Amino acid sequence: MNNEQIQQYLQNQINRSPSLLRSYVEDAQGNKYLTREIYDKMKLYIENFVAGGKELRIIGIPGLRGVGKTTILAQLYFLVQATHPTNVLYISTDQIINELNSDLFTVLDEYQKILGNSFEKSESEIFLFIDEIHFDKKWTSVLKTLYDKSKRVFVVCTGSSALSLKSTADLARRVIFEKLYPMSFVETMLLKTKYESLSNVISSLKLPIQGLSKSIKQALIYSADANECYSNLSELDADVKKYWFGIETLEVDKYLKYSSMPFALTISSEQHVYMLTNQLIDRVIERDLSELGSFDTSTLSSIKNILLLVAGSSEVSLTSVAKSLRRISLITLANILESLEKAEILIRVYPYGSTYKKVRKPSKYHFMTPAIRYALLSIVEGENAFLNHKGKYMEDVVALSLHQNFSDKNASPIFYDSSKGGADFLLSLSNKKIPIEVGYGKKLANQAEATLKKLGGKYGIVVSDSELILKNNIVKVPLKYFLLM
Repeated sequence: MNNEQIQQYLQNQINRSPSLLRSYVEDAQGNKYLTREIYDKMKLYIENFVAGGKELRIIGIPGLRGVGKTTILAQLYFLVQATHPTNVLYISTDQIINELNSDLFTVLDEYQKILGNSFEKSESEIFLFIDEIHFDKKWTSVLKTLYDKSKRVFVVCTGSSALSLKSTADLARRVIFEKLYPMSFVETMLLKTKYESLSNVISSLKLPIQGLSKSIKQALIYSADANECYSNLSELDADVKKYWFGIETLEVDKYLKYSSMPFALTISSEQHVYMLTNQLIDRVIERDLSELGSFDTSTLSSIKNILLLVAGSSEVSLTSVAKSLRRISLITLANILESLEKAEILIRVYPYGSTYKKVRKPSKYHFMTPAIRYALLSIVEGENAFLNHKGKYMEDVVALSLHQNFSDKNASPIFYDSSKGGADFLLSLSNKKIPIEVGYGKKLANQAEATLKKLGGKYGIVVSDSELILKNNIVKVPLKYFLLM
């Protein structure tokens, strides 16, 4: 595509972006979609930039497809456009690479011609909103150049979760990454009740109780022993009950099935949500995995079957999965699972122990959201998919919570006990080890107790649908507590 055609594309983007992006920020009736916590943080970054803070001016938002990255980008676009209507640009890198056969360097160079000034000579703030930036293989160079060229350019870009993984040390000092995760239960209920109130549905706003999440986390993870953990959680009982008052029990089931994904908030049909989730999985396989790994068409066509095998099990033996698929080699299978992890479809949990054990023993793979596991299992098991595997959906929720709280550490402290009868999770911090067992129904504490005895920790946790109970240095914690962390 020649420069004249690229300029025409940019003019169209400038003129059409408000109408194109409006569907991401409001429903068909004109009700604005609600903002998530990350929006407030991004708003502060922008306000600081406008006020003169020019060091922090490139923000990357990585995350799984479907968690709302483009919606956040659109909401920020309209926030900025209200005050900078002539210096704001939204572009999709997917479109630039695959439809225009161009690249970001060329497109941004042509945009400077439209502005009538280069980025480095501009005396006004310029805002660039770049969606799916990972489609340009030279995106790191683009961001580095933008940062070095001018203190007047503010960039918000979204992309696959591999964005932060591919970030170089040189780029790390120029770009801040704010990862967007599936919604927590508290965030889901807040946005759900807000949306219902906008849609004239009788609904009382379900606000989080200030400080409760932090207090639950403090009690679960940082107590000195089981007695302190139990005592601290008991003191929070009134606030926990206050939060849950008026919430139907079915809301927990909905969260375990699908409502952790933002698009489920405005869709009443469970089948429609299920269909969209499967489409999301297909798009990750077709588009994102081809960027994250060199897989041929035949291999890509096998990936959904691999995900189905993972969804129906917990520990994943590469050898047994490769045998069941026959034409997939061990090396290819390992690359597929690594790419699914980078795309944040999966959370990998290594067995606890030596490097030898981590290599020889199978890893456990949880899904970034139970919505993906449920959509996959529903393909095979239909309506039975939920009750047959409720414990696994609960494990996914716990895995996500631990991942979100501890994934910023240099080495993940999240493991599992691969010994027979060992705990589902083992949180190994510098000064303590906490075995965590997760289950539905009459879940016994035997596995957490076995791991605790073997490793010599102070206390273990069982997350289940039971009451809050203390027994033999094991604290049984109701799921309703854990969902508020």
